[in-house]
Amino acid sequence: MKAMLAAFVACGVIAAAAPTVLTELGYTVEATRAGDNVRLGETPE
Repeated sequence: MKAMLAAFVACGVIAAAAPTVLTELGYTVEATRAGDNVRLGETPE
């Protein structure tokens, strides 16, 4: 029972901290969409 509660708490902490950690590391939607591999306006012919 203690292990299960510890796992639930760990999941909650990870879920709460993940957005902040990813933003600090530079993994954002804006950074992903602005990369060199993004093709905006180009149509394949």
